Amino acid sequence: MHDVSLWLLLVFVIGSYIQNLTGFAFGLIVMCTTGLFSLAPLDTVAFSVSALSLVNGATTLYGGVWRQVNMKNLLVYFLASTPMIAVGIYLLNYFGTTALHWLQLLLGILIIVSCCMSMMKAKRDARPSAAWVYFIFGGISGLFGGLFSTAGPPISYLMYRQPLSLSVIRATLLSVFFVSSALRVVMMGATGQISASMLWLSLAGFPCVFLTAILAKRYPPNISPALVKHIAQILLLLSGVSLTLKALL
Repeated sequence: MHDVSLWLLLVFVIGSYIQNLTGFAFGLIVMCTTGLFSLAPLDTVAFSVSALSLVNGATTLYGGVWRQVNMKNLLVYFLASTPMIAVGIYLLNYFGTTALHWLQLLLGILIIVSCCMSMMKAKRDARPSAAWVYFIFGGISGLFGGLFSTAGPPISYLMYRQPLSLSVIRATLLSVFFVSSALRVVMMGATGQISASMLWLSLAGFPCVFLTAILAKRYPPNISPALVKHIAQILLLLSGVSLTLKALL
């Protein structure tokens, strides 16, 4: 019915594996590689990343993890994030057909900034951030979530600065990713932007992500997750630079 690149399926496997080992950037890994090597249209892959992230989020939050979510801050976050997701989807649809090189440039810059933020060790603040801080970060994350299904870096950086337990931070972030992905899928469906190629790629990618998650959990490698994360950060940074140069040249 539709051709799916075997290389793209391999990227799903690699991204899922790193995500399950370190919790780091499934969406960024997939979107960066896709943009760099032109494996598929960015809007198609962005939808698949959202759909496949729902699988990962539902599995991880199952069993009562969601009860640890910092609900008050999450609500403020989504007040700003939700409309900006819609704006991001619109911009992706517009730029994807009229100015692809600008879209690649923006994605490259986002990846570089995200890698630099993740490499910096966030110092915890003495007091929790005010509600307006979550509102601002929600808007930024929502825009990039709508554009590239990569809402993680801004809100992750903010959450790890909070004087909260790691379990609360992790549960809140997992909920952010899950709800953001669900909103993106629903918005695209409501506006009739889901194509057959998007659905087909998501179906093809499902066993890749699902089976990789099971294997990574059952047979973890004999190396430090921190090392895997550093390798992924360096590769992503180099890819982001290459993608930016590709868009400029």
